[in-house]
Amino acid sequence: MENNAKTFLIPNDLCRRAGMGASWRPMNEIVVFPYEKRSVKQKDQPTSFASNAPVSIFHIRRSVILFHPILRKLVNESNGVFLTLQASFKTKPSDLKMEILSISRQYRSIIRACLENLQDEVGKPNITVAERSEMHNYITIFYSVECVWHLCEILFIDVIPGNIVLPHLLDWVRFHFPKHERNAAILLASNSEGLELEEEFWPTVFGNLLQGRIKVVRALLKQHSAANSPIFQLVQHLLKSMPTYNVMNNVSVSEFNLQWRHWVMDIQQQIDSKQFINNHNLNLLMRLLTGEEEAWAEIQSQCEAWYEFLAGWLCYSETTVKTFELGQYAKQSIKKMRMQNHLRHLDRVLLAAMEFDMLLVIKEVQEMTENGWFVSHFTDLLHHSGRLSSLEKEVEGFSADKLRESFILDYGTTLVGHKSLWQVGLSYLDHCPKDGLPTIQLLLPRISFDSEAKVHKLIREAISRGLKNVAQSICKVQGMRSLSRGRLGNALTWALKSQDGPFTSYLADKYLKQYISSGELNNTDLLDNLGSSMLASDRLIFLGKYNEFHKLYQEGEYKECGHLLIALMVSKIVPKFFWPVLLSEATPLLESEEIVFSANDTFTVLHCLEEKEEIPELSDKISILRLAAARNLSRALMYEAQCENLV
Repeated sequence: MENNAKTFLIPNDLCRRAGMGASWRPMNEIVVFPYEKRSVKQKDQPTSFASNAPVSIFHIRRSVILFHPILRKLVNESNGVFLTLQASFKTKPSDLKMEILSISRQYRSIIRACLENLQDEVGKPNITVAERSEMHNYITIFYSVECVWHLCEILFIDVIPGNIVLPHLLDWVRFHFPKHERNAAILLASNSEGLELEEEFWPTVFGNLLQGRIKVVRALLKQHSAANSPIFQLVQHLLKSMPTYNVMNNVSVSEFNLQWRHWVMDIQQQIDSKQFINNHNLNLLMRLLTGEEEAWAEIQSQCEAWYEFLAGWLCYSETTVKTFELGQYAKQSIKKMRMQNHLRHLDRVLLAAMEFDMLLVIKEVQEMTENGWFVSHFTDLLHHSGRLSSLEKEVEGFSADKLRESFILDYGTTLVGHKSLWQVGLSYLDHCPKDGLPTIQLLLPRISFDSEAKVHKLIREAISRGLKNVAQSICKVQGMRSLSRGRLGNALTWALKSQDGPFTSYLADKYLKQYISSGELNNTDLLDNLGSSMLASDRLIFLGKYNEFHKLYQEGEYKECGHLLIALMVSKIVPKFFWPVLLSEATPLLESEEIVFSANDTFTVLHCLEEKEEIPELSDKISILRLAAARNLSRALMYEAQCENLV
């Protein structure tokens, strides 16, 4: 098994001397810190490494290139295409062949746009050397991605009539090796004769010949100073008469092969008769058309890659090559160019694709350093096209659904770790039928937030997926944060949203204790508008009613105020620590000129006083309360007696 382990150096002397500990943080981050390991038998005592100096903590996480500002555009645009495919599959799952091909081309278009943006960035004059190197690295990565995707689109997704793959293969090579076409355009734009004097003339002729651009080759040869000579006219005639296979022409493969052999025989006769012996380049060109091995060995040095050579070689030797034959010819091309021991990663992926080894392609694609963007979207596309499911019959224990979900899950989880792409990540996890929702349930509470607006977004995302417990958890965390910052009103608001009874009771106690120490109730606007929310806990009900008592007292509604105070005393929801305050509130009402408490109310006050007289804070208030209660009781009894006599 290949060892891909990496070594990270932690630049800290204390870690070197004491040792290190590590802990996981949300979103695939490791925190490393100095840590002295001790056995269970060792006595618990301060470490010898302790000091007053600050301790360094190191955060280690993998580099995600998709988080670069330029590449984030790729992420967002491809997300739209991904969601379109998922929606299409739900509405018409059985008729998606053409739509999947269109989706594949949209993905490639997004990659090409990304490459153009990276090229523009490289061209900026104010970019640093390190940034330019980084951009070049990204260009290399996504060029490889587009190259592989394009070939796989041809072989695994597109429907090729008669399995004749050469026209598509030539288009692929032309797309990825545009140098010869550009050079030809420059040369032809000069519109002058004697172009053979240009250094790039013959390399451009041969380059376009290898890409099957016969019309371009003829146009270039017409600009040669000897274009009107018999030998050039002969070449023009032979090139013009070259047979071209087209399924739509109703010509069978065997009939076309017969035409091709006749055409090659005509050229070979001209070569054998030494017609081109005086012009090496024309002679080489004609020999290439006949598929002569020595000629192709001579020209291969002009090819940048073995697959460029492959397309040209097949164009003039195996014109009607089928898709399933491509693998064997690819190996031959590699052998001809002596590259068996020098294959790069891109070469291995392309070879696997040409050999129709889909699983090997997926495996190799995983090693590309674009953080799973390619393998996730490509596997999803193969899954919806049905190509991935066909492997279930060939490979024992293979599950297309599980493979697709594992890549989407990993990619979505990576995006959730970014501060502005987390919602995009959630949209991918939504389309993982088995593990998507449980993963969202785990990740949502761990997403870092730096504003209340983002918290509200998190809560909406949780509620929209039916994750009420996650929404409540987020609200509680935000409530605890507000509490730690001394924002008690804000903390209570979040506690109410979380519907956490114990936390709400804790905050209500905070309000009451704050009132005991300061003599003022804070955030009365919030308390005035609690409404049915106060039912979250008994303690909050008490706080709300006590706030209402204060409001009535300030408005001079002493009768209603007294009734509410008595109701609170008999409610059995009064916190023990608040009884001294509550009983003290009765004193001015008992001494009021207007009789507020009836005889029964006064007895209630006295009863509560007797029950709570052991509370230390009441010791200096008991005598005053009893005296005030006695006076009010006598007045209340006399008043009630007079009322009875009047009746």
